[in-house]
Amino acid sequence: MRLPLLAALAAFTLLGAAGAGAQQAADELLNTPSANWNVYGPGQTHKGVRDKDVQGGGAMRVTVASMPANAWDAGASFPITKPIRKGDMLLLAFYARLVTGGTDGKTEIAASIQRSTSPYDPIITGRVTLTPTWQLVHVEAPAPADYPAGSANIALSIGTAVHTIDLGPVFVMATKR
Repeated sequence: MRLPLLAALAAFTLLGAAGAGAQQAADELLNTPSANWNVYGPGQTHKGVRDKDVQGGGAMRVTVASMPANAWDAGASFPITKPIRKGDMLLLAFYARLVTGGTDGKTEIAASIQRSTSPYDPIITGRVTLTPTWQLVHVEAPAPADYPAGSANIALSIGTAVHTIDLGPVFVMATKR
């Protein structure tokens, strides 16, 4: 974990876009933060929920009632509107929690930034563990190449278990090198 980038994200989310000022010169937000995830796939249902305990006050509740053939067959995505530059350190962070299911009070999902068109190859990828407590989970790595504005998106593979999860606001930041 690169604490300065995660700290910048925390400052950005707490202060809001108008109050982030000087930090924006070094760390750029690449998407419009929201909990309006695009959820898809067999064996899942989803709906927006209000929750005062998460940043922004709302989340997308997703129930995977039966596991699909592949973990990525059920997922959630979100657009990235700005370009990604080779060598920038990317941070994908989102609020999430496990509502029910999983194993021993936990569940794991894959989180990626990927190209938004075929072959949907990953730009950065990792796994995050969700618990019943709201957490700001994250994945980070340097961008391997340049990607034009609108050519990448956030992708979560949520067909990893029978579970209900809440997905809160999502953020993608880049630290210029």
